[in-house]
Amino acid sequence: MIQRGTSPSPPCLRSYRTRSIGESPNEGVSGGGEKNCKKRFVCVVKFYCDDHFNNDTKVRACCSEETCQIVSLRIRKTKRVVLDRVPFSGGQPRKGVEEGPSRLRKQGYKISDFGELQVPDIKRHNITNTTLVKNSLECGTVSEKLSQEIAKATQEGKLSLTIGGDHSIAVGSVFGHASVAKDLGLLWIDAHMDINTPATTTTGNIHGMPMSMLIKGIPEFQSLPGYEWCSPCLSPEDVAYIGLRDVEPQEREICEKLGIASYTIDDIDKDGIGVIIKKALKRINPNGDRPIHVSYDIDSLDPKETPSTGTPVRGGLTLDEGIYIAQIVAQSGCLSGIDIVEFNPAIGTEEDVIKTAKNTMELIKILLGKKSHLEKAPLPPVDDSKASSG
Repeated sequence: MIQRGTSPSPPCLRSYRTRSIGESPNEGVSGGGEKNCKKRFVCVVKFYCDDHFNNDTKVRACCSEETCQIVSLRIRKTKRVVLDRVPFSGGQPRKGVEEGPSRLRKQGYKISDFGELQVPDIKRHNITNTTLVKNSLECGTVSEKLSQEIAKATQEGKLSLTIGGDHSIAVGSVFGHASVAKDLGLLWIDAHMDINTPATTTTGNIHGMPMSMLIKGIPEFQSLPGYEWCSPCLSPEDVAYIGLRDVEPQEREICEKLGIASYTIDDIDKDGIGVIIKKALKRINPNGDRPIHVSYDIDSLDPKETPSTGTPVRGGLTLDEGIYIAQIVAQSGCLSGIDIVEFNPAIGTEEDVIKTAKNTMELIKILLGKKSHLEKAPLPPVDDSKASSG
């Protein structure tokens, strides 16, 4: 049986590896964090050590320690990268997600030559009235600032990389991108749809609502305080979901009514991630000539891959599947904007945090051009106990 939640096992997939939803050994990722290796990330998309940097498309090992590996990247010659670190947690109730960007730096991944968005202090509360959205003014203010930064970067022909922070910030990053790139396609990689409206939300948390503010055709609702600047900017056919497995009925109804392409974990188990990413990109970029924005919630991956996140859902993408998505999007040549969100270093053990940071950084590297170890799409795994020993 496939080990993704309670998904049934397709009979044709019985010999492949398991998608574990329990504990597993920590798997190393290239780009070690030795303190004496002053690794940096620069606008032309090169990872390097100050002492052993060369100006070619390949980067040499930076020091003698075997644990400190430097990756080889295909350099983007036509795009420079603008990074916005957004240490914001107001779209959800758990403290710590605002520390995601700084923890990546402390982990040994130096990100330089970029700024950090100033965000307001959040006065947290425990409102349970589902008609009252939480922290609307603060969330809207942050997203408006971010949208202006992303619009400026897009106008200058730069690729925008936004590291959160919770997923509410995607209202700003996507809106800012779409305000300049009128034919933008959006790939939303997430365990959740995040398409609740103020009228349908059961939590009041804005990180579960960004899509309702971005997609046209959703029943109108009164503009939230702080979001007066924002209006729907994407048509339903401009959007595709990948990795869904925790969808509320009212969200599914909205998605089906609008005809939004949505690919669940069950779809990936049935067809494989190679088929699914091809379908998703064909939907939002049929001619291969539209700019693409990828909004990547790390809870799309299985909790064994990214345990330090606020709303984990068992049975998610394997790390290889997550990497393959990033690889195919990067190779399309159309990637124009990236969000990486919901890394919460206050959740889990130190080992959990380190593993989540490493795997999150691996996704970023692949999106920005690092060649992965995958030569073809990974297959959906099944329970090893049911596989043949031969």
